[in-house]
Amino acid sequence: MGKYDKAFEDLTRLLETEPDNTIALKYRDEINYMMKRYNESIADLEKLLRIKPNDVWAKKANKLVKG
Repeated sequence: MGKYDKAFEDLTRLLETEPDNTIALKYRDEINYMMKRYNESIADLEKLLRIKPNDVWAKKANKLVKG
């Protein structure tokens, strides 16, 4: 199991019970980005922005991932 795999699994499990947990979405996005899973990263960021449309961090990260 890779360095981020366990954290990713834990965050995914948490999001199954708390789908609007913005902190878990941010951390999972960061893991996806570091593992070059950009589509998954974008999906988490878009969900985060639906929950918190004015989240400055999410807006900046979304622009970074989309290029």
